[in-house]
Formats: sequence, structure tokens, C-alpha cells
Amino acid sequence: MNLTRALPRSLFVAVTAVVLAAGTITPANAVGTVSNEPMTTVDPGPAGSFSWKGFNWQKRFWAGAPHYNRLVDPANVANPDARGHVKLSITNPTGNAPVGAEFLSTRKGFGYGTYSVTVEKDLRSLQKEVVWGCLFTYDPDAAPGYNEIDLCEASAWGGGAAYGESWPVSAAHGYWFDATKAPGQGGNNTVTFGVTADPVLTHRMVWEPRRITFETFAGEGYTGKLLKRTILEGSTVPVPAREAIHFNLWVTGGGGGSPATVRPESVVLRDFSFTPRPAVQSTTPAPVIAPIPLSSTPTIQGTARAGRTLSANPGRWTTGTTFRYQWYRSGVAISGATAKSYRVNVRDRNAQLTVRVTGIKTGYRSVAKTSAPTRVAAR
Repeated sequence: MNLTRALPRSLFVAVTAVVLAAGTITPANAVGTVSNEPMTTVDPGPAGSFSWKGFNWQKRFWAGAPHYNRLVDPANVANPDARGHVKLSITNPTGNAPVGAEFLSTRKGFGYGTYSVTVEKDLRSLQKEVVWGCLFTYDPDAAPGYNEIDLCEASAWGGGAAYGESWPVSAAHGYWFDATKAPGQGGNNTVTFGVTADPVLTHRMVWEPRRITFETFAGEGYTGKLLKRTILEGSTVPVPAREAIHFNLWVTGGGGGSPATVRPESVVLRDFSFTPRPAVQSTTPAPVIAPIPLSSTPTIQGTARAGRTLSANPGRWTTGTTFRYQWYRSGVAISGATAKSYRVNVRDRNAQLTVRVTGIKTGYRSVAKTSAPTRVAAR
């Protein structure tokens, strides 16, 4: 979902990671069928399109990114079958307009804990334009920008012909943080690795304060070969917010592929589990950091037409608040558009522009507010 994914892999920022040798791992206590431990009661979230593995899920029915032509159909997510498996599909009924698939948890706010998913798919067969988003957590409203953690994303990102390169299908562990920074900067930390011939993979992620451990195993459960372990640590590791869990299958328009002619493709999810991180007992009450006490919704000023300049009015805030800005085109962050003003260009025609203003004040929790959308004139 991040714009960096449209760039050639050679431009991805290098990150510090600890990669350990393969081996056998003892299963962790988890909610779901991957673990043999007892079920734990957790909040399933409000009712949605279907229930699966103890949680409620919503099939995406609204159009938009990251699928290159913005076409998404809830029918491309099948309800759990008799085995408890969920299938996501890309369809292309006309032969020149593929339709993507996505579903997400209705619960907002999972936080620290252990996440696991078992996937049935030979990733070597993935078409070069197709992106298997797999399991990722995402909160579009987290300050100072969205946060996203990707457990098992896989793609060839269009194949690389547009850059004179040839990219194989690869998988990834990592996270994206702070939409106010340009792609490849700040907290955009990703480790990629080659795919294998294993038709079933189990992925596990342990999210802790300032640390995320990712693991990918061959087969179902944690007793198969450990194919990859990645540990990412530091201050840029996202902190819990109101993230939902997403699974998606979509098509990228970058990299030199042929997105319009993508053939039907599907992935099967066999299992999912989540176990919250146990609370740390302490005799000292945790400090309460209140949000900025006064904040208002920003507005956009100016004429929304190509060649004109728009300005963000942050509104009324508590004295001493400083601001960060991020402009969006139809809900997608515009790379580098982090100033108070934004010059409209031809790519914005017929699009909806919004600006998110993040207020920052010492001693208070940052607050992010998004303006109402402004539609850009067609000409």
C-alpha cells in the first residue's frame, strides 16, 4: 500500500536486521488452530461480512488503491468453506480490467502480540504484476502518518522491465511508518527474500515495544523448516494504534508489466490466529499522556485546478502547537507533498485532494486531523 512499492527494488532503503539460521521452533500460545494450546477469549470486533477464526471480517466493497485500476469486488473473497479456508481471487471478466480482492478485521486495535497465518499458494507461480498483500496491519489515521506492518507480502512488482531490470518474485518482512516522510526514508524498513517451492507456508509475527520478530516456515504450523527469520528493532518500530488486520490480492501498474491482461489468480488462507501480549505487571502507574486539548479540522483554501496552488489552514489549536502536513490524492499519500501549500498538477484532475495536519506539542500526544475532500477540476 505504500508508494515505495512502486519503486525498483534497488531503491529500497537498507535496513538493519538480524537473520538467524533455520531450525525448529516451539509453537507459541495462539488463538486459532495453528496452536494446540487452549482458545483464549478476545474481542472479535463488530459484525461484518463473515466470521473466521474467532474474529469478524469485512469484505472490501469500495474502489480505490492500491489496485492499479481501483476495481475491487467483495465477491472475490469467498466465505470460509467446510474446512475453514478463505479464498481471495483476482478476476478479469473482460480480459482487460482485472478486479482485486481484500478483506479486513472489523476490530480496530490489536496491538502487541503474536500474529500467525497459514497460506496455501506456490508463490513461484505468482504473475509478475500481482501483489499478494498477505497479512498486514494498517491504520490510516495514526500520527504522524499511517503505520503498516507487513508479515508476508510477495510480488515481482511488475517485473522491472520499465527500469531495464528483471525482478523475480520475492517475499518480504517489514513495516512502513510516518507518511510525512518521502518513500525510502525514515521508518520504511523492509527485508526481502526469495520464494521457495513450498505450496503451504506459515508466517508468524511477534510485535513488542521497539521490536518485531518475523518468521516464515514451510508447511502448516511451526514444525517445518524455518525459511526466514527477521528481527527489526529501534525507535521507528510502529506503536499500537487503531490498526485493522488486512489480507489483499491486487495488481500493480508499475515495473513494466502488463496489468490489464493479468489472468485470474487466487490464494487460499488456511488459518489465522492472534494472541495479545501479556500485560506487564508494575507497581508504578503508567503515565497518562493526554492529547492536545484544543484542535480543529483543517480546511483547504484556493482554487482546485491544475497549475494553481492550494494552502492548508490548520484551524484553531492550543498555543505552542507546531504542525506537519501531508497531502493526499484520492486517499493515497502524495510523495513529497509535506508542505503547508500544494501546487495542483495534471495528475490531480478529477481526483479528490485532502490534507492531513498533525499537531505536535511538548508534553501532549500528537493529534492528526484530515480536511474535507476538494475535487480538482477536469481541466
